[in-house]
Amino acid sequence: MIGVPAPHFICDQCVPRAHAVIADPGQRASTPTGPIGQAADAAGTLQCCFCGKSRDRVGAMASAGHTRICGQCLDLCDEILSEVPPLPSR
Repeated sequence: MIGVPAPHFICDQCVPRAHAVIADPGQRASTPTGPIGQAADAAGTLQCCFCGKSRDRVGAMASAGHTRICGQCLDLCDEILSEVPPLPSR
């Protein structure tokens, strides 16, 4: 789980789902906590909950409830997840 001060987190399974939503504006993804959709905000008032950039300063942004994440932060999540060693099998 990757996050900033509560309540904004994204799990390793939702990162690729959010990428897919950003890649296809009409697509939505289901998660156990709710759907992920693309954040459309022509006025640019929405902000990424992870970096604080407004919607008009990033290429795309995914939204699930009140939590939003931009494509740049999703890319950073990919980097972080690629460096995490796998959990040992039991």
